[in-house]
Amino acid sequence: MEKQTRARGEQVEQALVAIVDENTDAIEEYRGRGLVWGIEFRDKQRAGAIAKRAFELGLLIETSGPESEVVKLLPALTITADELDEGLRTLARAVRETA
Repeated sequence: MEKQTRARGEQVEQALVAIVDENTDAIEEYRGRGLVWGIEFRDKQRAGAIAKRAFELGLLIETSGPESEVVKLLPALTITADELDEGLRTLARAVRETA
């Protein structure tokens, strides 16, 4: 389980790096470990808009932070690589569509 969690965490980080690279002006930072990750947005309203759009696309994510400015990812420890890829693609789409 630990090895799988580490591999999935690396998968998430690679996807978030790509999202950050596409949105450097909008993202303050990303951070995380294992399967717990967050993306902090400069525009405090953006995280909520992303969470709403992701939900419309079939992905359940949360916001957090003092002003709900962070999109929080908490996938199940048992998630497969393919399921995680699908969710990360959906997240990237939600970020693009709320730009």
